[in-house]
Amino acid sequence: GVIAPDAELTNGKGQRAWVELQLDVFTWAVIGLLAISVLIALAGIANTLGLSVLERGREHALLRALGLTRRQLRRTLAAEAVLLSAVAALVGTALGVFFAWGGSEILVGDIMPDATFQLPVLQLIAVVAAAGLAGLVSCVAPSKRATKVSPAEGLALD
Repeated sequence: GVIAPDAELTNGKGQRAWVELQLDVFTWAVIGLLAISVLIALAGIANTLGLSVLERGREHALLRALGLTRRQLRRTLAAEAVLLSAVAALVGTALGVFFAWGGSEILVGDIMPDATFQLPVLQLIAVVAAAGLAGLVSCVAPSKRATKVSPAEGLALD
């Protein structure tokens, strides 16, 4: 037989491994960006709660004067932080899923029409739960600041 010196032998496994490597690198890059955005979000939640504590000092003092204990005030602020972060995570997750679906349809739909978009439901639930927990952690410092002020001092604030 005739042997072609410039011929290449390729197989599907090698090409698949290369595509999987590219997807792994891309996935880790996105996870890194996600981690940075989570840190920024935590700072934002702590900032929002810190401003809330400063702006609503009289309200917190009035609640304390009416019988709310320090522990109950901390729980109220913790519930606010968890709700804030969980709602933000739900909205962000819904938008992310929508854009991921649209992106996969645009990028993969023409090449592989039989491909289906699979939603990682358990991972998304874990992300929302982690966001709620992160919101809870980020409210520690603002809630300590709010409970240090006595009701009399807080009612005297402008």
